Amino acid sequence: MKSFADAVAFHGHSCGGLAMGYKLAEYVTELLGLSFSEDEELVCIAETDSCTVDAIQVFLGCTAGKGNLFVNKWGKTAFSFYNRKTGKSVRLVAIPDAVPRPAEMTELRKVVFSGKATEAEHARYDELSDIHVEEILATPAEKLFEVKETTELVPMKARMYDNVICSVCGEQTADGLCGVIDGKYVCIPCMRRL
Repeated sequence: MKSFADAVAFHGHSCGGLAMGYKLAEYVTELLGLSFSEDEELVCIAETDSCTVDAIQVFLGCTAGKGNLFVNKWGKTAFSFYNRKTGKSVRLVAIPDAVPRPAEMTELRKVVFSGKATEAEHARYDELSDIHVEEILATPAEKLFEVKETTELVPMKARMYDNVICSVCGEQTADGLCGVIDGKYVCIPCMRRL
């Protein structure tokens, strides 16, 4: 498995969400017996679009482009994984406050994310964040995530479509993902406007 530094390089910075994703990837590898997905062997349905998803891409090879990563913006730190080879699946849900964020960090976070933090406040927040990341990385994955049964069906394998031109906007679109009106292709956004 790649290192946490690989995820940081991909994501652009170190943070608690990325650390949680790293631990999640370790756990999924253990539970499903499958690590990096070269093709679509491993499928992930994420219930959030948080930093955690970037770690899943780096460590497990689940990506939107390959058709084995589906992201629902539900704001839940929960992820369903499916091993297509074995049929095994698992849903991992973050345990609230498994590694509590220090109160000082919580208060500073509000100031930093408001854009009104001083240089000293930024520095202190970064220091506390680094400590928090290290605490997450040192925590066994089974203390971070509850293992549940999956509730969604495994998504179908990715389909390859031919490209056609939308008769309304003139833009290229996948033929299987557009409608046909009066014998002419119409992309989804144009159909919504009609």
